[in-house]
Amino acid sequence: MSDKSDKSIIKKIILAAGLSKRYGLKNKLTQHINNKPIINCLMDKLLSIYDTSELLIVTGYEHETIINLINNSDIECIYNNDYKKGIGTSISAGIRELDKTIRGVMIIPADMPIISTKDLIKLQNKFIELNCSKVIFPKYKSQVGNPVILPKKYFNILEGLKGDFGAKSQINKTDIITVNTDIGTIFDIDTVSNLKKAENIL
Repeated sequence: MSDKSDKSIIKKIILAAGLSKRYGLKNKLTQHINNKPIINCLMDKLLSIYDTSELLIVTGYEHETIINLINNSDIECIYNNDYKKGIGTSISAGIRELDKTIRGVMIIPADMPIISTKDLIKLQNKFIELNCSKVIFPKYKSQVGNPVILPKKYFNILEGLKGDFGAKSQINKTDIITVNTDIGTIFDIDTVSNLKKAENIL
């Protein structure tokens, strides 16, 4: 694992603002896997390897419910007023909160409960190894997943994101490095069947 000074230059932006439209009538982040809400499955892993100062949560839909579940006032949390317009607005909102010392951002969807701490550390260490200059994507078998780490030179692009789109189409292909990871980097919870499959994996 990298040391504290290395980790603190990479902000982890957790995207927890979505409407869960594909899941149904309930907020998927509040649904339980093995008696624990999905959002907490992820946050517990992040807090086991990162300091609270390294984390930034972007909320929107059911803001108060998500904050109450996380129940940690030491973690910075911002509310995205435009969350109904899509994921790009949440990424943009997070980027606007960064200070000048940050050299990269790890963008983490909050609906990834089975991602491993080993893979999170592996991705971050590769970014640091490459002098915080490349875009790091995880890859399981032939599928590229999340979280993605982007260097500071992409912050302006990220801040300008709108609607329900990320920045993949605007990334220079020569900047992209993929890192082999386990299945947790391609597994998010969009449907009830995804939730049941995650329970079986865990």
